[in-house]
Amino acid sequence: MGMRGNSSAGADRPSSLAWLLELPPHSERTMRMESLIARLRLVVVFANLVMLAFFFDTQGWHTSLAWFMVVAALGYGIPIVVLQPYRRWRVFQTSIITAILDTATIAPFIAVTGGDASPYYLLYFLSLVAVGMRFELRQVLAVCGLYSATYAVVYLWSWDPGADALGQLALRCIYLFIVGVAVGHLAREESSRSMQVEAFEKLNQENRKLLTKREKEARVDRLTGLTNRASLEKDAHKALRRVRQTGGYLSVLFCDMDRLKAINDELGHDAGDRVLRQAGHVMKRALRAQDLVGRYGGDEFVVVLPNLTRETAFERADHLIAGFKQINEMLPEDLHVGLSVGIATYPFDAEDYPTLVKLADQAMYLAKRDGGNRVRTANDLRLFWETIPRTA
Repeated sequence: MGMRGNSSAGADRPSSLAWLLELPPHSERTMRMESLIARLRLVVVFANLVMLAFFFDTQGWHTSLAWFMVVAALGYGIPIVVLQPYRRWRVFQTSIITAILDTATIAPFIAVTGGDASPYYLLYFLSLVAVGMRFELRQVLAVCGLYSATYAVVYLWSWDPGADALGQLALRCIYLFIVGVAVGHLAREESSRSMQVEAFEKLNQENRKLLTKREKEARVDRLTGLTNRASLEKDAHKALRRVRQTGGYLSVLFCDMDRLKAINDELGHDAGDRVLRQAGHVMKRALRAQDLVGRYGGDEFVVVLPNLTRETAFERADHLIAGFKQINEMLPEDLHVGLSVGIATYPFDAEDYPTLVKLADQAMYLAKRDGGNRVRTANDLRLFWETIPRTA
């Protein structure tokens, strides 16, 4: 086991100098760095353009080549800033190859603008900072060595022998390493913090998803997928408060399935559960987005219809009953189910939700008394109670 683990670790380690050509990780931080560096490069090129045009004495320099290099840099840099191809194509995400291309451009530019006297040696520092913002410290040190070597070649190509000139070259190379190490350390710290923030944000996102899932599970009846009784009551109270503020109506439908017990007795409770789930789907499809529907308990459901009068609620209840034909198509004829519905409406029948549910429940039992699979309202219930003394 131990040997296998060691061999796996060795296989993951980059061989030879392959790490020099590794691309930066594809992350939002990398994209921000690429965008920033692309814009900084463009600013540097514009600064070089202005210096060449107005401030530097270009007599005796290879001005034409210098201008050509500046214009070529603009033609390459502007599309990258505008189009941001590094967000879509990996080939534009900088590897250490970019540092090699940089020195292949910077060295000739320094050579044609004065060599050891050229003020453009600072371009190496800017390019080194760009590398440090992307890569690990070891890659920055490798680039420092590359830049020092190429700058030394250009510097010595046109230098005037003397201790001052050699000391100036050595000092600039030392500064290059100092800047490289400093930027590399800062970039490493920033990258570490960025990774910690990303991990923290990812953990927060997972926690939010888990919390949302738990909240949903706490609200939903597992069998039917409808809102459970407790959550439905909270939502109904809120809906009633909104209706009171606007001066509208609110109807409550108390629904009870007919003959579900026969299915449980004949086909088993699994079949009864399937019928209950289908009933939940039918009721969802038959209602508006703003309507509330939930399982009250057993084979009972409550529907809350904001801004619907008793007459419109009656039509909606008939629509619910008609929807049960889809369920009966899959059941034996002698086991067809139905839906008995009772309706109570704010503000005509009651002004609080518990009383509305109570009256709708009693009206539902009146519908069952009359044969089931029909609708009765709280008004029908009042008429029923009024007839009892006369028939006694």
